[in-house]
Amino acid sequence: MSIDAYFANKHVVITGGSSGIGFAAAERLVKAGATVTLVARRADVLEEARSRLGAKAMTLALDIAKEADVMEKLGAHAAAHPVDMLLNNAGVVMPGRFMDLPSDQFRWMMDINYFGAVHCCKALIPSMQARGGGHILNVSSMAGVIGIYGYTAYSATKFALCGFSQCLRAEMWPHGIRVSVCLPPDTDTPQLAFENQYKPAETKAIAGNVKTLPAAAVAESMLAGMAANAFEIIPGFDGWSSALAQRLVPGVVRMVCDASQKKAAKV
Repeated sequence: MSIDAYFANKHVVITGGSSGIGFAAAERLVKAGATVTLVARRADVLEEARSRLGAKAMTLALDIAKEADVMEKLGAHAAAHPVDMLLNNAGVVMPGRFMDLPSDQFRWMMDINYFGAVHCCKALIPSMQARGGGHILNVSSMAGVIGIYGYTAYSATKFALCGFSQCLRAEMWPHGIRVSVCLPPDTDTPQLAFENQYKPAETKAIAGNVKTLPAAAVAESMLAGMAANAFEIIPGFDGWSSALAQRLVPGVVRMVCDASQKKAAKV
């Protein structure tokens, strides 16, 4: 099914929807005839994003790491505006060597990247079940299937999201609710620009083996995968081939990563 046909007249909630992949997805969804609700923490940034999308967009200022707030505010929003689909796109990252990253950074990333998605699912799934269907997409990362130097904290959250998605899919399909997980490579977003300031040289060298994609291309691939009822969605040939190699020849992937790491360490 095409994106336009699948999403027309649907209401889609997008966390992290004010910029990056989330906003690119919102733009494409509005073009397809969907109504979107952008969820993020900062009301001013949300309003700016909403003004660019027009009348088909709503906003909800919310910290998804706070379960009680998600259940109350997102639940109330869904009661007033029934939700057909949820894109758990919000995420944060702080790269760094394991011994250099304080423990609160590990908790911060897990609270938003993993538990934020759990909270939103808890808030919206009951109404989807009552209505007999829906679709949930969790945005993980290539770092959710391949762990590399400098991502001990971030990869753990994205691996968790992949495992969560696999289990949730099994539980939800009898209720008519589809579940997908997206594994984008590095994507040209404000978050990547922030992240690049803190990546160790070894991390930059390894990540450089996969092409950075535009946010609009990732969003298009993500939505097309949902429309095709794909569970696992991997944008870009480089990302797809890397994920396949990790499954078939993980030792070779480690050798390639280690070689890049060694080269960077000598510079």
